[in-house]
Amino acid sequence: MCPLFTYQGLNDSGKETKGSLDAESLRTAREKLRSQGIYPTKLTEVAGKKTGQKYSIDLTSKKVSTMQLALATRQLATLLNSGMPLVDSLRALSEQMENPLLKQTITTIREKVNEGSTFHLALENYPKIFPKLFIRMVRSGEASGTLDTVLERLSEILEGQAILRRKILSALTYPILMLLLCFGVVLLLLGFVVPQISKIFEDQKKALPLPTQIIVSMSNIVQNYWWLIVIILGLIGYGFYQYKNSVRGRFQYDKFIINNILFGGLALKLATSRFATNLGTMLASGVELLTALSILKKDILGNVYLEEIVENATEGVEHGKSLSVMLAQQDRFPKMLVHMTAIGEQTGELDSMLLRVGKNYESEVDASIAGLTSLLEPILIVFLAVVVGGILLAVMLPMLEITSIGH
Repeated sequence: MCPLFTYQGLNDSGKETKGSLDAESLRTAREKLRSQGIYPTKLTEVAGKKTGQKYSIDLTSKKVSTMQLALATRQLATLLNSGMPLVDSLRALSEQMENPLLKQTITTIREKVNEGSTFHLALENYPKIFPKLFIRMVRSGEASGTLDTVLERLSEILEGQAILRRKILSALTYPILMLLLCFGVVLLLLGFVVPQISKIFEDQKKALPLPTQIIVSMSNIVQNYWWLIVIILGLIGYGFYQYKNSVRGRFQYDKFIINNILFGGLALKLATSRFATNLGTMLASGVELLTALSILKKDILGNVYLEEIVENATEGVEHGKSLSVMLAQQDRFPKMLVHMTAIGEQTGELDSMLLRVGKNYESEVDASIAGLTSLLEPILIVFLAVVVGGILLAVMLPMLEITSIGH
């Protein structure tokens, strides 16, 4: 008796379909479905004659890291550039992959390409792994016969995004650790140190200075109502999370990120670099301007507020206006982007101008991150010293009074 498989997939017309079939193996089941004009996105063995085990392969809902995808893309570009056909390049690439998910994904894509599917259509079955930008550029590369060049550009974009993300996380690590340390020290003082010292003053029945009374009251609250504090903080965090994930909340949050004084400039430079680099790369790869803008206005910038601005600019371009004029009317992106876009439109070199702007703002982001990190370090140290020192001073004040009276 052959194992029974259930499947979900797309038929030749692109509609979703599902069902079950008998097959000797997972590969045989996939081949049967392909012969019926069905591209499976999920195959699950329900029962088997030999093992009776259940297992599932679902590559459409998984993710791989940006750097892993960048390295795989660069390797594929190198293989294609050497003159190797796409199917053979995908086979060689899958053999080099150490990540099991990426290895299995590339193997499945190779099978679909070998069966007659175009590369970009095979990629569309795995949106969690390959973003829209990736798929659109591959489609353009296939149409123009420059797939190796397009993949090389994609690898540079992905590597740049991964490196920049690492820099941002590295810059945020120190401030977060310092704040956690400060929070931990304050809890330690209020929960354990202050109660022990306050007992000494209570036994002497002396009036405590106002700062000491405040610290002792805070200590009593922490000791007696710590559970309430945890609940309140949890509710605040949950409420913020729900608001941030709502349509209005996400818009207001992203708008605040761009407009705030502390790090709004950095966030805008980062978004500008991403906008210019991605748009310039797509245009250089043969993607039409309106198509490229439609991709950028959704999930590429990482900021809903700016995505709405790009959407408004796109509507103007659709009605025959130039991109630079529409960006200027929105009055949110830096003036340099607007000016360079106008020059690119006048000279017919919009892609190269945008890539130059993206490179420039990428350098500015690096400098801003370094400057912000160097500025935050002394501020956090002073903040930690003031908070902890203030608590200790409030606790020591009664001792100083007792010592002065004794003399």
